[in-house]
Amino acid sequence: MQTLRAELPTPSDALDWGPVAARGQVPLLLVRHGQTRANVERRFVGRTDVPLDDEGHRQAARLAARLQAVPRAALYASPLARARQTAEALGEPPTLDEALMELHQGELEGLDGPTAFARFPEVFAAWMSDPASAVIPGGEALTACQSRGVAALTRIAQAHRPGPPVIVVSHQLLIVTTLLAALGQPLNGLRKLSQSNTAVNLLGWSEAEGLRVWVQNDRAHLEDPPAPDAAR
Repeated sequence: MQTLRAELPTPSDALDWGPVAARGQVPLLLVRHGQTRANVERRFVGRTDVPLDDEGHRQAARLAARLQAVPRAALYASPLARARQTAEALGEPPTLDEALMELHQGELEGLDGPTAFARFPEVFAAWMSDPASAVIPGGEALTACQSRGVAALTRIAQAHRPGPPVIVVSHQLLIVTTLLAALGQPLNGLRKLSQSNTAVNLLGWSEAEGLRVWVQNDRAHLEDPPAPDAAR
């Protein structure tokens, strides 16, 4: 599991929001949606509205069990089914926010990887060399997605006070580009950040410091405990 931490007092767990609030920041638990069939098939599904598959529902249930004891100030989600269903598994209807939707994939929507690479080689060449310059035909630039994500999380955080965390359920590329902005890293670091289905990221926001990353891509709820030693 890849975990990045900002240079801040370190929480003991991704859900340990106390040090974030103590610093005067609004804690944000930023969560990627559960698995879909399109994820398994490695298809481009930015705005394509696909539901969770059976594994995605299982992941969401594990996430809900982990978050059960965590107080929350509010719950927000992208209106796309995969994010909305993940949020609903947490036990209450989320506030839906279109600004939390995934990068619009334009003409890539619904294509599997090999088909997309063959059809739009120039797009992927640009993506590999400089993601910030890549333009998806009929879609959205990564820079626009990043700006939208930062603005959405900032707006949501401004509506709350330091205290119990605000939970936000969104999508891989919106989350990763927003994390890069909060970490002060360029978009060409895109492929360095993993973001598993239902992974939890702990961020904090304040007027003075903006968005700050405390923990990234924590997926402890998906990891089964080790089997008991049969010799004991």
